[in-house]
Amino acid sequence: MSVFAFHLDRVLGLNRTLPAVSRKLAFLHDGQPSPVVAWEASLHPDGVSLTWAEYQRSLKYRCWVQNAAPKVESGCSAIHHYEWSKLALFDFLLQIHKRLDPSCCGFKPRQQDRCHEPSRHFECTQQDGVRLANMVRRHHDPRHLVLTVNKGYFDRNEDNLDFRLLEGIKELPDGAVSVLRSGRLRQKLLQSLFLDQTYWESRGGRPGIDKLIDVVEQRAHVLLTYANAHGIRAIDMNE
Repeated sequence: MSVFAFHLDRVLGLNRTLPAVSRKLAFLHDGQPSPVVAWEASLHPDGVSLTWAEYQRSLKYRCWVQNAAPKVESGCSAIHHYEWSKLALFDFLLQIHKRLDPSCCGFKPRQQDRCHEPSRHFECTQQDGVRLANMVRRHHDPRHLVLTVNKGYFDRNEDNLDFRLLEGIKELPDGAVSVLRSGRLRQKLLQSLFLDQTYWESRGGRPGIDKLIDVVEQRAHVLLTYANAHGIRAIDMNE
């Protein structure tokens, strides 16, 4: 699903994923298309080490907004405050838990969610100490995240969505929110995904693609309703 995630990222104007295409590779003999991601040598895996409590505290200090140096007690990492809002929106739409909720504490996991480790129950009772995971950035650009783990879950029921991904978030990027509100998300995704014919055909053509977009549109409605109920504002996040 990294290909779908890439197109969603670009359509929303977040621009935080690496380019990804679907291709049939000669050395894979099953004949099935595989995602090919344009990896970069400058990426710094696990460049951000934050516990859940540290992350929540840093959100309150709005780290690096207007390039203001954070206070010592803030516990700010090098990541710009707006990055967390973009990440939360993106991960909620695709229900990616492996960054902000790696122990699956915000929903009831199934076997395919790979959250049935023996330590999960203990970690979820001690949530403040759970560490965020898969936080990647570029060596030369420490303020911004690069989203590299983008396997989305399209079969998770609406009554089991992971709202922990949105905890502590008070703002969302207005550009992405405008797309979600406009009613043009489907059109934009169809136009973008159609350019990758290998992926398009691998999903069963237009009917299969429409099913994926149906899920994202439903989650977008849930997200906007949640944001309205919790006073989450859409603001300009162009730095």
